[in-house]
Amino acid sequence: MWFGSDAEDAHAFVRGLLGWMLDGLDDTQRGHALGSLHATLTAHGTGQGVCCQSATWLIRATRP
Repeated sequence: MWFGSDAEDAHAFVRGLLGWMLDGLDDTQRGHALGSLHATLTAHGTGQGVCCQSATWLIRATRP
């Protein structure tokens, strides 16, 4: 899954989607969480942007 062109771009994208998860954290906890997120995104940087492996299962069922 592609998150952005670089770590800063990906950080802004993920924070926009999941920023609500920081609600209720104090400043120290928030800083730690955001620092960890940035480090993880930086570690997944490639020449084509920030990419993480992902998988999806598509399940279909019909009633007999």
